[in-house]
Amino acid sequence: MNDALNLYGINMYVVSVLDNGDQRTFVSEKLKILDRIVYATICGTSKQFSLSEVLDIVPVDAAPPRTPVIRNITSQVQ
Repeated sequence: MNDALNLYGINMYVVSVLDNGDQRTFVSEKLKILDRIVYATICGTSKQFSLSEVLDIVPVDAAPPRTPVIRNITSQVQ
């Protein structure tokens, strides 16, 4: 099993899964999906979830890109 290249600088994921009818949310340091199985490293321990149990996966950006703030010039005119 090979890890995918991390081209976007993402180093964490928030993973929400169903656990006996309850929603559980974890922060994962490493994540991969292979053959409908989600492999997540949570607190240094590898966990496996069926893709059908996963509600949501949200990547957490390592360093958000800096975008200049564009202000409306007309709002500055008095």
